[in-house]
Amino acid sequence: MKGAPSAARLRRIKLVVTDVDGVLTDGTIYHFVDTAGELVEFKGIHSHDSIALAWLAESGFVTGVISGRVSKGVEARLKILKVAHIYQHRLDKTAVLDEILKKEGLTDEQVAYLGDDLPDLPVLRRAGVGVAPANARAEVKAAAAWVTKARGGEGAFREFAEALLRAHGLWDGVLARYK
Repeated sequence: MKGAPSAARLRRIKLVVTDVDGVLTDGTIYHFVDTAGELVEFKGIHSHDSIALAWLAESGFVTGVISGRVSKGVEARLKILKVAHIYQHRLDKTAVLDEILKKEGLTDEQVAYLGDDLPDLPVLRRAGVGVAPANARAEVKAAAAWVTKARGGEGAFREFAEALLRAHGLWDGVLARYK
């Protein structure tokens, strides 16, 4: 396992971008047909990962999601969590990252990217900190700077977020909200 990068490296991060399926979820996707005959996609995002997304946004980080799939439910949830950049049905993840970086005036070194599968590799390699959950593809774990102890959908994003908040000296502020 590749452990967390140094606090100095994490302190350069201003933008956190993640994939959805396999990082925020365990990768399982359920499909059912609603009463109108429309296919509906159903998946769950771990509550620990969800609140970590909100903490990052509330702490001044820019957050984003790039997913190859489309889910109205996921989009609605991400908006509640104050995710600034939501891109769905996009496998051209490098082009999307370029758009976000341009909008935010940031560089590759200032982005952390979390991904678990082959379409994530180009962005993961570019990011200042590339992170893979414990159950990511072997190729993704090999390319990542950090492989979390937690699996995707089981707190991997939270593990990363807590380390990032600690490195920036913001973790005590998060804890203070719950005293």
